[in-house]
Amino acid sequence: MEICFTALPQGTLPLYSYAAKWLWDTPESSLDILRCPADLPADLAQAIAELCHHAFLALECRDWCRIDVRLDAHGQPHILELNPLPGILPNPASHSCFPKAAATAHISYPELIRRVLAHACQRCGLTL
Repeated sequence: MEICFTALPQGTLPLYSYAAKWLWDTPESSLDILRCPADLPADLAQAIAELCHHAFLALECRDWCRIDVRLDAHGQPHILELNPLPGILPNPASHSCFPKAAATAHISYPELIRRVLAHACQRCGLTL
């Protein structure tokens, strides 16, 4: 997922702020702010995936999370934050990043929820 700051109102800082998420981007007046998949060279996408995987393991995250990454001036990825409870709004117009990424991977919303639940059940030794 890539946030395209050019979609923000002119003169605003390139931040995915409260205003960008909830005031300027609404189901009634949607900003074209999210690109999924992100437009990245394969080697950079791989480097980001590895960085995120290592962070997920190092911080002992469980089942799922959203990891926010930014590139520095030299194009090197750096983690901004790990969000262990990402938004999962089912309506695609709501621009909820986790379901949008799943949809791009051809995973329906119900299947996404089933997969997360299955991971948690497996981790806890439960059966569905």
